[in-house]
Amino acid sequence: MQRKVRKNETDIQEHPSPTQMEEMYPKLLRYCLFLSQNSWDGEDLAQESFLKAWQHYQYQSDLSAALVNKIAHNEWIDTIRRRSKESLEDIPEQSQNETEQLVNRFEVIQQLIHQLTPKQAIMFVLKEGFQFQLSEIAKLLDSSETAVKAAIYRAKQRIEKKDTDHKNPLIEQYWNEEERQQIEFILHESIKSQDPSILIHSIPNIRSLQKGHPTCTIQKSPRSYHPSRTVFMAA
Repeated sequence: MQRKVRKNETDIQEHPSPTQMEEMYPKLLRYCLFLSQNSWDGEDLAQESFLKAWQHYQYQSDLSAALVNKIAHNEWIDTIRRRSKESLEDIPEQSQNETEQLVNRFEVIQQLIHQLTPKQAIMFVLKEGFQFQLSEIAKLLDSSETAVKAAIYRAKQRIEKKDTDHKNPLIEQYWNEEERQQIEFILHESIKSQDPSILIHSIPNIRSLQKGHPTCTIQKSPRSYHPSRTVFMAA
């Protein structure tokens, strides 16, 4: 009997405390506001995701901000698809396409930030999404063409594996939650607008890329963007 009490006490210590749960909610809310792009849906999504996390994981030690965000992500994708099906006959075809594009864009960005380092993700989008030259990317990121070429090659290999079910510890160590959300938002806006300047002007503000604080000094001539299939699906 005494041994059982000790075990329960140990289990309780491993569970997330109410304070830890409270600290998760503001971050979750910011994440949900980004996903939904409006306060009404964002607040509802945060509450639903938080409740589901509490119901299913409150007695498990692996409850974390990353897990709660993943729950929110899955909830939002389900919501978007459900709304699309429910209103299939009531909304114009353009709205249907925009909904599907939002889902595709979000999934592509998630794939990039979970399989690549911050620098690889930025380089990949500039090269494959906006057709920048290696020399241009190298100048923007204060790097060499050889390093950029190697980084993009490794990025393509990881993307082609499409192993999004398991997190790569080697990749995760390059990210923190604040920067993940920052880059996620920047990529979303840049790809959505098909405007590389949004991404370029944000580079000096991304902490992990701050090597000499590169500035946008490239004179861009008019060009036609022909994104790779991965980024094209997100546009």
